[in-house]
Amino acid sequence: MTSPYGNFFIASTGASAAILGLLVVAVSVVNADDTDPTTRERRTVLAGSAFVALVDIFFVSIVALTGGDLAVGLSSLAMATVGMIATHRLVSRAKRAGNFARNFAGRRLNLVFATLSVGAYSVQFAIAAALVAVSHNAALQRALVLMLVVLYGSALGRAWEVTGITRRQIEERNPDADPGATLAGPG
Repeated sequence: MTSPYGNFFIASTGASAAILGLLVVAVSVVNADDTDPTTRERRTVLAGSAFVALVDIFFVSIVALTGGDLAVGLSSLAMATVGMIATHRLVSRAKRAGNFARNFAGRRLNLVFATLSVGAYSVQFAIAAALVAVSHNAALQRALVLMLVVLYGSALGRAWEVTGITRRQIEERNPDADPGATLAGPG
């Protein structure tokens, strides 16, 4: 499988590892200046879901470099399973943190992230299972590559929310703004 997508997997392995490192730094920095435990928990859940997506991308990409449709299919199957289990746990944790509460300002975004995660990992699982059953299928290979792109988009959106850049700009203009208002939950 690596021949048509070799450069993508090389770039994807490096990019996902780099973004994982930046995510860890971002969480450390933003949590250092926030003493509210609820906000920190919300941010941790959100960062956890981005972390899971990036780990999925990293392992699928690095296994793809070893070659073989079966290896890519099996690694995607395994990582989709890990993603679904992690998402289930993170959604439970997000509920306890109040990320889905009706009065929480970021509720819609939290629901979108959670739904996107469940959907993306389910689709990845189905495509990977089909590729394992019918290897050397170009359409399934391309679909798995596109699933990695979807996971990138999802992880980057969550990482952006974790940093709180938009929220920090609002707070600078309005110091009385709710600091947890734009934090979103897992998924």
